[in-house]
Amino acid sequence: MPVTRLLFALNFLLKLFYFLLNKLIFLFIFNNSWRNTMTIFQIKCFLNVAEYLNFTEAANHLFVAQSSLSRNISNLEEELGMQLFVRTKKYVRLTPCGAVLYEEFSKLLKLGEAAVQKARNAELGENGSIVLGVIETQRSENFLPHTLHALREKHPNIKIDIISGNFQELRESLMNGKIDIALTLDFDLIDYPTDDIIYQVFFESAPKCVISKAHPLAKSDEIHFDSLSTETMIAIDPAISKGAYNNIVQFCERHGFTPSNTIYASSIQNILLKVEAGLGFSVLDENCISNSNTAVLSLPFYKTDPLHLVAVWRKNNLNPVIPLFNKYLLPEER
Repeated sequence: MPVTRLLFALNFLLKLFYFLLNKLIFLFIFNNSWRNTMTIFQIKCFLNVAEYLNFTEAANHLFVAQSSLSRNISNLEEELGMQLFVRTKKYVRLTPCGAVLYEEFSKLLKLGEAAVQKARNAELGENGSIVLGVIETQRSENFLPHTLHALREKHPNIKIDIISGNFQELRESLMNGKIDIALTLDFDLIDYPTDDIIYQVFFESAPKCVISKAHPLAKSDEIHFDSLSTETMIAIDPAISKGAYNNIVQFCERHGFTPSNTIYASSIQNILLKVEAGLGFSVLDENCISNSNTAVLSLPFYKTDPLHLVAVWRKNNLNPVIPLFNKYLLPEER
């Protein structure tokens, strides 16, 4: 369950608890009418007198005058239509019905206090959860393991889940609330509704030329841009991510070459499959290329600008774990 809905549910249950405590419970237990005006403070007065069996000590514990405490107990007894204490000059003791009420009220008060504490913990993110979305094939060893370790070390009760998908799947998952944070590349931000999101850059990486290991260029130590002008380029379909498509086209333009042909792929995984099959080259974030794929080779460019990974979340997502996660994700925290 997303934390925002959990907070809403806890808040609703807490309000319902106090409403029942003040009105409904006593109506059914004691068959009183709706004019019942019993208060939480009266219940606390009763519980303290029952605990200490001494009006003076109970008044001191509650920081109220003894006369005020006695008046609240008398009003409570009048409300309920029963005597809760036997009072003599030598002692104070509970009546049988007072003893039953003490046991039941104690349970209710503890239940209410536990509900409040759960709500506070959820607000602070102590018992919350977070769902992260990462780009499929993304190698995250440079940032995610350390971030999650630091987060769980300080907040061990937080539950964490991670899903992966292509650019479009991450955007849709973020906007429909399936994930709390998307860890994606900054060029894809143009496909997000900018008025609804917040983002921060957290990692810098280098673009690499990805080619089949059987390609003639695989023998080079680094790729010069003019050598790609006669090659077929494999790009993310603009229907999936206009940002990813524009990025690779503008990359070629900035470096003074235009590929002879362009074919499209639905995802980075699909790009790698087509590269592996020898259908062309692509330009990918170095962290999206698996070291275990021996059929694909990634080569550095002679000179190029870096790419940036960003964390993206919705402005109206009040999940308190989001700022905690981002605190440890930032470079200065790593």
